Formats: sequence, C-alpha cells, structure tokens
Amino acid sequence: MKTISKLATAGLVCTFIFASAGCADSGSLVAQSSDAESETAASETTTEEDDGISVGDHILFGNYTQKNGSDPEPIEWRVLEIKDGKALIISEYLLDRYVYNIEMADVTWENSSLRKWLNGTFYDSAFSENEKGLIQTVTVKNTDNPLYGTTGGNDTEDNVFCLSLEEVQIYFRDADDRMTALTDYTVSRGASVCEDKVLENGMSTGWWWLRTPASSANRAAEVDCYGNIDTVKNADGVDGCYVFSEGICVRPAVWIVLSDEILGSRCD
Repeated sequence: MKTISKLATAGLVCTFIFASAGCADSGSLVAQSSDAESETAASETTTEEDDGISVGDHILFGNYTQKNGSDPEPIEWRVLEIKDGKALIISEYLLDRYVYNIEMADVTWENSSLRKWLNGTFYDSAFSENEKGLIQTVTVKNTDNPLYGTTGGNDTEDNVFCLSLEEVQIYFRDADDRMTALTDYTVSRGASVCEDKVLENGMSTGWWWLRTPASSANRAAEVDCYGNIDTVKNADGVDGCYVFSEGICVRPAVWIVLSDEILGSRCD
C-alpha cells in the first residue's frame, strides 16, 4: 500500500485496489442529449474533430477557485467526445473534495449528495449565465455494477455528472492517462494526497469518484491516485469506497455546445 495523507472520515480508510484498466467491456451507454436517442460512445455518428476542436484537446470554460487565497480562475477541460456540434468535456484537474453521500447509507447516483452538489452549488458557482446556456441537460445512464450486480438506479437528467465505470474505460487509454492532479484549493479542502506520486508538472495526484456503485449500495467506484479503476474484490471481498469517505475528489463532466466562444478557448 502506498502512503497517503488525510484518510477517510470516522477512521474508515477506503480500500484502494490496483486493478488493471481492461476490466470490463466498453459497451455502456454514455450521456446523450435528453431529446435524442441514446447511443454508445462508439457510435458511427461520433467524430474526432469539429471546426478545429479535436478529441484530446484542452479548452477553458467556466471558473473555479484553484489556488488558496486567489480568485476563481478559468477551468481547464479535456475533450472526450465530439458529436453533432457538441462536446463531452471533463475537468483536467480534481477541482474539489466532496463525499459521494453525506450519510453512510445505501444510495444510487440519482439520490446522492454528490449529484445534488454538482448540479446545484458547483453548477451555479462555476458557470456564468451565458456558459450555462451552452451546457446541455443530458440523460445519464446509470448501469448496474458489472461485477457485483449492485443496482445503478434510475437514469437521471443532469447538467453536470461524474463518469461511470464503463465510460472511464472508453475515454482514457490507460492508468497513466487517468492519473489526475490535485489543485492547491482541493488539497486545502481535505483531499487525500498521494505522497509518493508527483507528476511532471510537480503536482500530486488524488482519487476521484465515478458514479457507478461498487460491491454494495453503500460503496461507490473510484479511480485511485495511480490511475487504476477500483473494480476487483480485495481480501475482504469488497471494492470501492464508502459513500461518505471524505478524502475523494470530484472531476466533473459536462456536454457543451461548441460555440464560437468555445472554439476560441482552445489551450495551446
């Protein structure tokens, strides 16, 4: 076990499993506009480029505090998919620390505290009214855990969401690609820090939630600080983290319209 700081709440340390990336089929449904038919990430209508924006590019959109004592600054996002003039983007950094659910209870994404926070507090603070107009309300597919059958609950209509277990395998090449750095602000908020893993930019990595349930309804899947997806049983026969674990972070995802403003915000 690698050393981490700021362990989960109430003395309960989440068990982090170093699983291989190829742990499930990549045939899950991804979030799509609510007025369109759902399609898979491998849909023939999906494109790699749209008017100069390509999958893998980075853009600036919205603002959020990232340095202690500083004003909010532009959020950097990675483009995961482009379709019909819209793009699925995910934050490049772990923007905040938040529990999946504020109580230790059986819960699905639909009723989680994290979903409420992302679509309420985070949505209102990170995006201007103009930016909100570019964010699409999408149908988020909440599939059951593929290993344990733990129910994913009802599909939801969201503006902001976390990726599912299946989606994180579709959109990221490998563990190195999934490793994500913590902002100074996120560390100050109590995020668990991987003390022996520092990226080339000097930033430490952390853990981030997925919306898929884990081995039981009071646990949720996550990506660890080495980029591994927590998807296999450990010695106790469980996986994932307790939903009220405090040290795990949030890496929001949204679907946006590729407006002229967005096309001009590409990072070099």
